[in-house]
Amino acid sequence: MAKVITWTNKFSQETGYVKKISKAKGFFENTFVKEEARKFRSEKEAMNAVAQLTEIGEDKNNDFAVVEL
Repeated sequence: MAKVITWTNKFSQETGYVKKISKAKGFFENTFVKEEARKFRSEKEAMNAVAQLTEIGEDKNNDFAVVEL
């Protein structure tokens, strides 16, 4: 089953899903609709995307988790 990445803002506790990662621009686009989130074929693929989010500094304000679609 496909995986998606959820995010939770560490300060506001707002939550949503990662729709698109723009590594070159240093941010991600979010969505609040699970079905609109970027889909990953495996846990490993999704964890690689979480690593990209960490590389661009998004983990300073957000916690990320991989969940089933």
